[in-house]
Parts: sequence; C-alpha cells; structure tokens
Amino acid sequence: MLLPRTQPLTTWTISAVTRLNVSGAAMPAGVSDEQRVDTRALVSMSFERTATGALRGSGQVDSFTVRSSIADSPTPAPLTAAAPSRVSLLLIDAFIDTSSLRVVARPPLANECDRSEVSAMQLARELLVRVPDGVGEGAQWRDSTVTLVCRSGVPLTVYTITHSTLATVSRETLVVRREMTTRLEGKGGSAFRAFDLVGTGSGSQRLEIAARTGILETLQGSSTLTMQLTERIPPGTPRSQQVLQRVELRAERQR
Repeated sequence: MLLPRTQPLTTWTISAVTRLNVSGAAMPAGVSDEQRVDTRALVSMSFERTATGALRGSGQVDSFTVRSSIADSPTPAPLTAAAPSRVSLLLIDAFIDTSSLRVVARPPLANECDRSEVSAMQLARELLVRVPDGVGEGAQWRDSTVTLVCRSGVPLTVYTITHSTLATVSRETLVVRREMTTRLEGKGGSAFRAFDLVGTGSGSQRLEIAARTGILETLQGSSTLTMQLTERIPPGTPRSQQVLQRVELRAERQR
C-alpha cells in the first residue's frame, strides 16, 4: 500500500474532555478534588510525506477555546492551573517520524511554560499519523518519541512509545489502532521551594484514514495519566499532591 506523497490543506475539528481527580497534603483548602477542562479547536494543516510515513507540514490552529471548572476555583491546585480561555489564531509547523513528534509555533514562543498556545499545539499533535509505505492489513510498527513540556513552572521530559496496527484495509478506508504508553519526569523551583514531578500513563486511539488521499478522517481516543508532585520548602516536611487525569479525544475532518 502506498499513500500519496502530498496531503493538501485539510481542516479538522478536534476536542478533548479532561477530568482531573486531585488528592494529597498539598491540596489547597477550598479546591474541589475533581475538575473538568474542555478544549476545542479548528486545525488546518498540509503535509509532505516520505516513504517511511514521516510527515512535515504547516498550518494553523484557529478558534481554540478552554472551558474549565478550575478557573472558578478560589485557589487552583499547582498541577492544574487553568490556561487563558482563548487563542484566536496560531500559525504552526509540524513534524513526525519514528523518533520525533513536534508542533511548534511560527514564530517560536519565547516562553512555552503554562501558555494556552501550547495547549492548542498539543491538540494539533494528535492529528499527526505515521503510516509507512508497504504495510498491509495486520501490519504493526512502533514509534518512540521524547518531548519537552512545562507544567505549572516545572520543566518536564515526556517519553512516549506508540504501537500502531493497520487493523483493516478497504478500497475507501484504512483503520489504524494506536496504543500509547507514557512516562514523564521533571524538577523545578528554587532552593527555597522545589518541585519534583513524575507520572505514568497509557492510552488508545482508533483512526480512520482515506485510502486514496491518506487524509485522516476521524479519530477517537482515551488516555489515563497518573502524576505525583512533591513540594519541598526547607526546613519543613515534603508535601505531595496526586493527580489522576483522564482524557477523551475526538477529531473529525471538515469538508
């Protein structure tokens, strides 16, 4: 099976519902232990494709919005501070191969930590799908990527392994199933107030791709991530906060 080398400019609607359950000694008083964040955007991108399935493209994220119960809390928890509610238009460049998955703003952001633009780019990342040439029904392939992010001022390294399977092939549609495992770790703060964060997670996705054009038609997925933040303020005892994050993701091509 060979997909076209060029994918024309295509627009998708993509949305994510994130539920956060927070517990631990570092939880501020007056904050609910369960929060919800709804994100939504229009993403438009075009790609050039290689024989390995690597994609390089550019486009934009439009009408990115956030609706969050966290924003209504009197003192948001450190791991779950809400982003600003809207990004009107963000130009992006994107790339995926076996070891890299990147979406960056154009021009690059001077500081990506806790920026709503980064949340918008994370939605766009989900639309990057690598399908190598020559695969047939039942074929499997593996990607292993490392990315750098920042959450609540803590720089994080995120390690992700993705196992993909070409589940079914027809004249019209390819169905790809992806299973992901994630590990993250990071440290931040200062000598007077330091933070350590670790996390592990897993997820699955079902994608439908047009066989003739190679364009992603629909995506449905879910994931779970468990994180623990340890706060150290000498000479006091370290305090811990745990977050269980569940995400439901949906994307659909707009015609």
